[in-house]
Amino acid sequence: MTLELARPSWRSAALGAALLIAAGAPAQRAAAAVAPNLAIAHGELSAQAARSIAAQKLARQADAEQRADGWGATAYVPTLLATRVAPDAAYTPGHLCTPTDPNFKEYRYAEHIPYCNRVVTRQMKLEISAHYGVAEADWPNYEFDHLIPLAAGGDSSIDNLWPQPRGNPDGSDGKDRLENSLYLQLKAGAITQAEAVRQIYAWFTSALLIEKMLKVPVS
Repeated sequence: MTLELARPSWRSAALGAALLIAAGAPAQRAAAAVAPNLAIAHGELSAQAARSIAAQKLARQADAEQRADGWGATAYVPTLLATRVAPDAAYTPGHLCTPTDPNFKEYRYAEHIPYCNRVVTRQMKLEISAHYGVAEADWPNYEFDHLIPLAAGGDSSIDNLWPQPRGNPDGSDGKDRLENSLYLQLKAGAITQAEAVRQIYAWFTSALLIEKMLKVPVS
């Protein structure tokens, strides 16, 4: 008597594949929840920058109309909006360090975030400056800033570097303070890398409302 091995049916095969997918789903969801989504942050940066520019144009138009009506005859012309200088989101979208990066050094924090050494060469500065139209003679007025700071897991690639104007509170000094705060929070395990990256992008996209309600003398 010849025994014939039972062949798995297509139903059992489909069930097995579904169980495998279901088993891997929680891990995929957990990874997606932790990893910063740079594409979304990049899109938000571009959209917010466009809205800020549009708002400034409207403010300048309103100011011109007021001057035409005689309102601009006094020194009390309110400044409606001022925005922080943001990087070109298409050229400097931000980039994270990975274990395969040649500048990778170690993992840091409880979250096990890859950390890269700072490596910014003169040639890199020349390339970046050429894109942003910053002359080498003007370099002292800029900081070659890591958009996503090294302490938050950024790398030293061209995608993550740009010439940020120096200044406080809306220039490089102000961003440096935020970066230090994020570093301390990451070190303490108080925030995730994804939240740190979100706050970096939010620092640029939040317009500073300086609207001053000044009284204009009635003629």
